[in-house]
Amino acid sequence: MPLVIAEYLRHLATRCSRMSRDCHDQVVSKELQIVSVELVEKAEALETEYAIPGSSGGGVADPRSTDVICANDDDDDEK
Repeated sequence: MPLVIAEYLRHLATRCSRMSRDCHDQVVSKELQIVSVELVEKAEALETEYAIPGSSGGGVADPRSTDVICANDDDDDEK
């Protein structure tokens, strides 16, 4: 359950960050950005506290992963 809460906190952080970009009031925009950072920090703390010990993912890729893999097909093969 805490990991679900962490995911929700990250969702709220994203919403706050987007609202801060759209907000025309500089004070409100800055406060939304601060709240966003605090939410992410709390989510990270929950994830760290409730992480499964000894688990490194078991070699299974997370389908929600944001990793980007790039293949460089430029002139690497030419000599």
